[in-house]
Amino acid sequence: MKPACAPLWLAVLAAVVVAGGCSKKGAPAGGAGAHDAAPEAVVDPVEAYRAAQPAPSSSAGADAFRKATALHDAACAGGDFSACVDLGIDYDQARGVERDAAKAATLYGRGCDRGIAAGCSNLGALVDRGDGVAKDAAKAARLYDRGCTLGSPLGCNELGLDRKDGVGLPQDDARASTLFAKACDLGSADACTNLGFMRSNGRGVPQDSAIAMALYRRGCDGGSGQGCHNLAYRYERGIDVEKSERQAMTLYDRACNLGVASACDNMGGLFERGAEIAHDMDRAASFYGQACAMGDAMGCNNVGHMYELGRGLPKDDARAAKYYGRACDAGVALGCTNLGQLQRAGRAPG
Repeated sequence: MKPACAPLWLAVLAAVVVAGGCSKKGAPAGGAGAHDAAPEAVVDPVEAYRAAQPAPSSSAGADAFRKATALHDAACAGGDFSACVDLGIDYDQARGVERDAAKAATLYGRGCDRGIAAGCSNLGALVDRGDGVAKDAAKAARLYDRGCTLGSPLGCNELGLDRKDGVGLPQDDARASTLFAKACDLGSADACTNLGFMRSNGRGVPQDSAIAMALYRRGCDGGSGQGCHNLAYRYERGIDVEKSERQAMTLYDRACNLGVASACDNMGGLFERGAEIAHDMDRAASFYGQACAMGDAMGCNNVGHMYELGRGLPKDDARAAKYYGRACDAGVALGCTNLGQLQRAGRAPG
């Protein structure tokens, strides 16, 4: 499976706020100042988030997975090809067995050959990534197509992304929108969000902000974190809806909990400089740290700026440089600029 809603939402940018230096916005009025604790006493927000993540499944849960895997294995050997796909998922996701993508691919293929839609789509995802099998975008698209034809919402959504981006087959926005609509109707929340993006931008379908909003909400209600994020962004900026940072906060929180790292970063931004939201630099730093730990490079930049200015975190140039560097290495130009300013001022280590 492709990363949830990857290239599709690049146009929906995170609400990023940094402060200090000619390339940074001025610090908002109010809020906490620098802490008095020594840097070594600090609980780093990125490390704190990682440390707070739940431990692996309990032995009772692992035992249940092992029993399920054994049943899937027996059913597959007995000719139940849907069970072969379930067994493939067990190997793909390491449920009750060690992960083995190649074995998962074989099992998915067995199901696909017998007309099991999920087998085709799941195999397509492995081929798309080159995970356990040779990477082949055109073959992945064919597998998604077959899965979609057999009724797989995943297949239709992934094929729609391929059509939208011209990956593995010719680019075609109209066809992509049709595929997203089919996947959405089949129950894919991400596809509803994708169709909302197409509606919002008039790609392959007439531009219609009201319909886009409805699709984002449908996606969000169905569990699409990116749908919640896109809806929140509109409320935060007042795009075709009455501006409401409080409504945006609720939606960003849902998106953050659903794994959308940029939504966690935007939560931090609202706590740092929101007009309706009470400023809370400690919570801003915490959400920036969570975003960074989840892989959002702008979140890392913002952790750096909190350390640089002593906002929500003790002033610590070494840690500021560390997180600016992480953002810079991930391609965030502002992180490079901020790190450069520290270095020119002689405040960055090394």
